[in-house]
Amino acid sequence: MKLYKVLCNCKVAMKSLKETEMAVTIKAPWGNLAALTWGEPTSPPVLLCPGRMEPCTAFRPLVLSLPAKFFYIAMDLPGNGWSDPLPLGVRFTVLDLVPSVLRVVEHFKREKFVYIGHSLGVAVGKFFNIAYPGLVTKMVELDPIPAYFTNKTSSLKDWYHLYYGNYYKKDNYIKHNAGKETAPRYSYDKIKELVQNVQGLTEEALKHQLERLIEPAGNGLYRFTYDQRMKNVTLLPFPSDFLKEIYTEPKTPTFAILANDMIKLGAYKDVPFVTDVTAWPNKNFKFKIVPGGHDVHLNDPDCMAEDISKFLLEDVKSKL
Repeated sequence: MKLYKVLCNCKVAMKSLKETEMAVTIKAPWGNLAALTWGEPTSPPVLLCPGRMEPCTAFRPLVLSLPAKFFYIAMDLPGNGWSDPLPLGVRFTVLDLVPSVLRVVEHFKREKFVYIGHSLGVAVGKFFNIAYPGLVTKMVELDPIPAYFTNKTSSLKDWYHLYYGNYYKKDNYIKHNAGKETAPRYSYDKIKELVQNVQGLTEEALKHQLERLIEPAGNGLYRFTYDQRMKNVTLLPFPSDFLKEIYTEPKTPTFAILANDMIKLGAYKDVPFVTDVTAWPNKNFKFKIVPGGHDVHLNDPDCMAEDISKFLLEDVKSKL
């Protein structure tokens, strides 16, 4: 009964969480990492990591629908939002983003934390959990398509040229390493149109997405702030069986939210263990399919907030 009351108070707590929002800058060897926090710093931490070309502000609607008893830290990955990019020049892979998570954890001096990732942020978190076992107490995966990328339908040669061969062609190399100062400039309405065409966001969701995704570029125009290399972060060509082996080994309790629109498009057809809880020998995995597209956590956080809240509070039940 007490747990139920805590869940019911999530909406009441929204205002207080909103009032605690704070921007944070974290030093890293290559520059600064930016983040937003909500809640009391003494509360149990929940680290949120967004996808590619997605700022931490995209987590705001979901966070404000979750229990106020946690301290939420939403980070901007390098080259996204207000975070500095990784050093320009070479192509980087998803593994090169793992140290940014570690740096955020070190900054807040937390030994244990819950991890919530969206899209590419899930892949970063899963590799972090493998590299630094025991730090992540629970993991929530929000439409984790990149984490389950498998090179089943193309050769290693094709994979190499997609991610590396094309990158080092002169024109592409210059474009990807020129910096945001040379990025195209658009009117605000055109920017909104471009983002809407790709993501199909509501007006409210679009406001949160654009907050750190664009910046003024003079003469009433705007430009995107993301590192151009983030358009195609290198995912590793692991076969499905290998992904199953490395992902099902950790005992970390994991809850995946899968977008029905992406399932219909076959996003998980090559990794059937994602929708088969019996494939996880530690019995630590569950999933839920929700209506909507890849950014459903931003467009419609209410369709998952209660389930995620229950998952976060599961180990609290016996203490209440």
